[in-house]
Amino acid sequence: MVDDSPQQRAAPLDPEPKAKAKTKAKALAKKASLVHERRDRLINAAIQVFQEKGFHASTTRDIGRSAGMTQGTIYNYVSSKDEILYLVCDRLVAAYQEETQRALETVLDPMERVWSAARAVAEIMYDHQDEILLIYQNSYLLDRRSLQVILARVEGFVQVFEKLLLDAARETGVPLTNSRLAAHIFTFLPTMIALRRWGVGPIGREQTVSGIADFLTRGMGFEVRSVARPKVGQKAVEC
Repeated sequence: MVDDSPQQRAAPLDPEPKAKAKTKAKALAKKASLVHERRDRLINAAIQVFQEKGFHASTTRDIGRSAGMTQGTIYNYVSSKDEILYLVCDRLVAAYQEETQRALETVLDPMERVWSAARAVAEIMYDHQDEILLIYQNSYLLDRRSLQVILARVEGFVQVFEKLLLDAARETGVPLTNSRLAAHIFTFLPTMIALRRWGVGPIGREQTVSGIADFLTRGMGFEVRSVARPKVGQKAVEC
């Protein structure tokens, strides 16, 4: 005889905990998205304000006014003007790391990988000239810990390029006497787009970006056999 007493019957599963967990996850994702959007707005506003007034003369009130936020709201997302400067640096480093990785995903030929990576860095430098100028003028103001974090990320980026150049040199037989120096030249030279924009600007985006990619690739001893020059807004395509 089966005991069908209330004590022996299994209680039905309560769907409420799962529903609550799902709702909580959605709320956290929405909050993270909002934080990212607000910080981006602050960064863009700060770049404009810092350029107009200079870093020292700018205040969080100025940045908030430009971003359409109250001073109290700003402190929900950043703790100080210095942290906003750190976020500007961090966003730029992340951007050229992501763009370089994206440029390499579909290119297999070692020499074309070098060209594609050089072009990706040049594109980022061209499209973020204001941030680059701001960083070069004010990065010394970052506190020691923030500066170390930024420099560590830049060093990681340089190492990616060093490996890229070493791999290409090994596969093509091109001599590369100092891979570390080559990687620093490769990642630094495109900053001239921002630092010398008074002279480079009139040349135009496409000629500048492709010209730097060609110069760096061939200057390292590699030869890109045939790369179709893209229109503005498009990536290079192998012929």
